[in-house]
Amino acid sequence: MPTYSALTTLTGEDAAEALAEAIERMTPEPTGVGVFEIEDDSGLWEVGAYFLEQPDEVVLDVLALAFGAKPFAVSEIPEIDWVAKVRRELSPVEAGRFFVFGSHDADKVPQEVGRVALQIEATVAFGTGHHGTTLGCLRAFDRLFEGGFRPARVADIGCGTAVLAMAAASVLPDALVIASDIDMVAVDVARANVEINGLAGRLECLEAAGFAHPRLAEAAPFDLVFANILKGPLVELAPHMAAHVAKGGLTILSGLLVVQAEAVTAAYVGAGFTLTAREDIGEWSTLVLQRG
Repeated sequence: MPTYSALTTLTGEDAAEALAEAIERMTPEPTGVGVFEIEDDSGLWEVGAYFLEQPDEVVLDVLALAFGAKPFAVSEIPEIDWVAKVRRELSPVEAGRFFVFGSHDADKVPQEVGRVALQIEATVAFGTGHHGTTLGCLRAFDRLFEGGFRPARVADIGCGTAVLAMAAASVLPDALVIASDIDMVAVDVARANVEINGLAGRLECLEAAGFAHPRLAEAAPFDLVFANILKGPLVELAPHMAAHVAKGGLTILSGLLVVQAEAVTAAYVGAGFTLTAREDIGEWSTLVLQRG
């Protein structure tokens, strides 16, 4: 069955929200409507809707005119098995000692001593190692480990596939490692990946928003915390990070654009952290900060 998308842009959050509400009342009804700011503080918003039947383009034209939006771009979305497509197109990723691969590339796993192979399947959970944010976190951790850093307590907040937590558990056999995500689907994916990589019993996977879980409170303070999420949640997490990271402990942050790095850094400096390293990969930035 074909699916159709209708996308437009306009200025102002209130106008975008009002347009989205008007689209929801259309016939045929959309299966979903989203409103997104194209870039932080840009004032420009995108409104997108998805339909199982071709939408009435005349109605869309009227709505665009009424709310001061650009004409809608209506497209038919081809039926694609995205997981199969991703599996075909994603090649293994190397980040220092870490080699991240899908099962279709098992024959490419290096056999050198000291290499750490992590099998991550393409799923609905975020974090295959290919994205600049996950890659940046793996590189940052690899450099710290190479320099002698051996954290005893590690947390991966917003873990997605749990690739970062598994990287830590793989090279820190005596460490306590906890991976958490606000999305239970991601937690299930994380647990499956833990089993696939033979790490059952080496790390815990749990559902939590930020640090809001009794187990995380019990295990704190952490010597290392990964948080590969988004700018907004990272900024909100700053005071909670300060409360859960040990004095002298580190946090590796990503999920933020290069243009957002200074704002996130400022939030953590204000919470008592010092920036010790930063790497930009394409448009994405990874930060390493130490709690004072």
